[in-house]
Amino acid sequence: MKRAQISLEFAILFLVILVVSIIYIYNFLSNNLTKEDINLDKIDIAAKSAVILVNSNYNGIHSNVTLVYGGLSWSGNKKNITIYISPRSYVTVQIKNFIISYIYNTTTKINSSEYNITVDP
Repeated sequence: MKRAQISLEFAILFLVILVVSIIYIYNFLSNNLTKEDINLDKIDIAAKSAVILVNSNYNGIHSNVTLVYGGLSWSGNKKNITIYISPRSYVTVQIKNFIISYIYNTTTKINSSEYNITVDP
């Protein structure tokens, strides 16, 4: 009988620790992440996906070499975002336009009048 009681007590204790941990994590994330931070993450993921699509000749858009997503940078207000892709000399206007339109038109729900996204150079 004692084994079952110890097991039940352990399960309840584990459940309490799990719930308290989830509450602390939720409070930490909600206090430290803003809407702009979440949108930057969405833009980053969409830009990576767009570069992968260009590399796979999606919709007839391709480059002569494999493009590498280099990351992004943003201004102080996190509204002006620059995406870096290398090698720069193979990034055409068509590829830039595809990447930017892909970011705006995917499920990111990024407002094009609120965020100014450019591809370097």
